Amino acid sequence: MRRVLGKVRRQRVRGVLPRFRRLERPGATPAGTRQRERRDQARHFSWIGRIRHRPEPACKSRALCPLALTHNSLTEVIDPSWAMAYRCVWGFMITLESISFNHDTGSASQDALSIRRNATTALVVPEWRRGLTVAAEDCPVAYAIAPTTGQVIRVRARFRRTDPSLTSIWVRTFNPKDTRAQGCLYALLTLLGAVFVWKPPLPVLNTIGEVIETEVVFDASGEATVDLPLRDVQLAAKGVSIQYETWHWQYSVDRSSWTDFQDSQHKVYVLLDVPTLPWNQTAGSSSLPWTEVLDFACTWATGATTADKAAEGVTQSVNALGPGTFVYDCPGGGATHYAWPEFDCTSFLDRLRGGPGLGLYVNCSDCATFVSTFANAVGCDLWQSRMGYSFNLQEILAIGSTVWQTACGWGGFSYHEVAWKGACTANDAVFDACLHVDGDANPSAAPHTPLLPVNMPFGNVGAGQYRSRLATPSGEASCNPDPTTRRRRAII
Repeated sequence: MRRVLGKVRRQRVRGVLPRFRRLERPGATPAGTRQRERRDQARHFSWIGRIRHRPEPACKSRALCPLALTHNSLTEVIDPSWAMAYRCVWGFMITLESISFNHDTGSASQDALSIRRNATTALVVPEWRRGLTVAAEDCPVAYAIAPTTGQVIRVRARFRRTDPSLTSIWVRTFNPKDTRAQGCLYALLTLLGAVFVWKPPLPVLNTIGEVIETEVVFDASGEATVDLPLRDVQLAAKGVSIQYETWHWQYSVDRSSWTDFQDSQHKVYVLLDVPTLPWNQTAGSSSLPWTEVLDFACTWATGATTADKAAEGVTQSVNALGPGTFVYDCPGGGATHYAWPEFDCTSFLDRLRGGPGLGLYVNCSDCATFVSTFANAVGCDLWQSRMGYSFNLQEILAIGSTVWQTACGWGGFSYHEVAWKGACTANDAVFDACLHVDGDANPSAAPHTPLLPVNMPFGNVGAGQYRSRLATPSGEASCNPDPTTRRRRAII
């Protein structure tokens, strides 16, 4: 550091480092009165504020410059070591210590949901912490569209000052991809577009919006914890999804000149509603929504803006796991492997990631549980429920099979279990990932048209709906809904 500063003293770069000689030593104070000091700082930050910069841990002196910035334009003009000295000498007056997204565990309308990694690993709040959160994957957060619609979402942030003279500042986040914020030139081009049919680029907005300009008042210890409201939240526009977001944090002492001082990255899960059972929002519960489940569920239901579309996406994705990942258990007589008596979700996830899990074979109860549990994680409201008993089957395509036959060549099912809506009656729709039925006008005769039952009414005898496509005409009367079996298996 001393050699770098010596080099700066020996060489002057006019117009690039204004009044740099006045700050030759780390921690030196500009000469003059307090008023002149603040004027010098304002001019300095106004000058560097014109340069786009990003956080970088390049500064070797972390105590002097805990949140160093890389000024791209600066490093192009002068030796990079000079730029490092410049950053270390100035340092920064403000540090962002943490961000809590789920700061109120009793609410889902104005903050994030309570979530965890998996059955054994909890998530720590604050989700973002300086020095510990280095990538978006380190800061997973989940928001539900339904309860937050029309509400003001807030995050709780903790700041620390390094300049004792500061009693308060203003903070905000800035989105460089928001073309609405491009000032007079953008407004002029937009106006010209009305004449010359030019269309300005659409703004790219963050899913959870931006932090509104908010005052931060420091206590005697130099810290401040503030609830910051968000604007331009885009949850409903995104639908079910996984979004990787970056906030560019800025502060100002006068609300006119703004300085970047930190970037924070977050992984945002967008859900339709608060997850339903077996998931809950009880603090400390192992049944808080697992991010390992949301990684699959949000991908399978991506883009869905209704519960039916989300459940459809999950059903299609589970069925598509055959034959590579799962096959109907013909060798074992259709036994349940993953969903009895509880749902071994941990083993199911292991199988999805290429591990052995509990093996290749599944049955209808397994598939019903996969669909309902993962759909409910994004805000659907499905159940596992049975129909029966001992009814003859039409020819079907079981999961993992390419042969139209009565399942495994058997004449019928003793029972069948599906993911079911509502009260699980004949008037309610089913989602069956275990099999395709024949979707043409005559399910009893070849050729067959594969149809995956998604949001298909169960129907009455002879109605031509799910019941009529699964069971033969003679077997329909024995294929009846049994709402007494309606359940949501606990997860382990």
